[in-house]
Amino acid sequence: MSNLKDSPESGSGLLAIFCDLDEPDRADFRPWLSEDMFPTRNAIGFNTCASYDLIAGNGQQFVTLYEMPSLGHLYGEPYQALRQTRGPRDAAYHAKFRNPDRYTLAWVGPELVCAAGNVQDLAPFIQMDRFDLHESDVQTFNIWFVTVYLPSIAQLSYNVRVRRYLSMEGGIAHVVLHEFTGPSQVDGDGFRNLGELPVRRQRGRYKKVIAG
Repeated sequence: MSNLKDSPESGSGLLAIFCDLDEPDRADFRPWLSEDMFPTRNAIGFNTCASYDLIAGNGQQFVTLYEMPSLGHLYGEPYQALRQTRGPRDAAYHAKFRNPDRYTLAWVGPELVCAAGNVQDLAPFIQMDRFDLHESDVQTFNIWFVTVYLPSIAQLSYNVRVRRYLSMEGGIAHVVLHEFTGPSQVDGDGFRNLGELPVRRQRGRYKKVIAG
């Protein structure tokens, strides 16, 4: 069963951190996230945190997602205090990031929920499309996305959620997040692309490694 939702199921703010890491720096990456980063952000009201490995596409090796009730959580005092008073481990690990991209993302409705399971958690597999649009194409794309793309995805038989965001901070303006329960769904023939209008596009398919 598929539903178009006019309000977000998991909050309207998303922080996405993309990065590469040198081989020697990868061993402590997830312990650092699970021990230092996720607990402190959950404690100040973030909804869900998860970190993923790239399995296909042209994105960075890793992406870590933080969902929150609204994007304002990133600009209020509790979160800013965390950023301004980093511990030694935190500061050192951020310095190891290669090719980092940091996006603060605001939810744009509607979102498509096709999952019968718990949509409060980030799915085991995701695809993230990052792209820009020519100004003259923005309205055409918006109409197509809502009236053609989302209804076509809603016809698929497997569990999936599709959300769209606009970037408040980050190098590319538009982000579409697809969520899947299995890797075969990410690569399935039923998956429809995002059309011909996007420019400067990056697409990465990722598998969840840890969550918090």
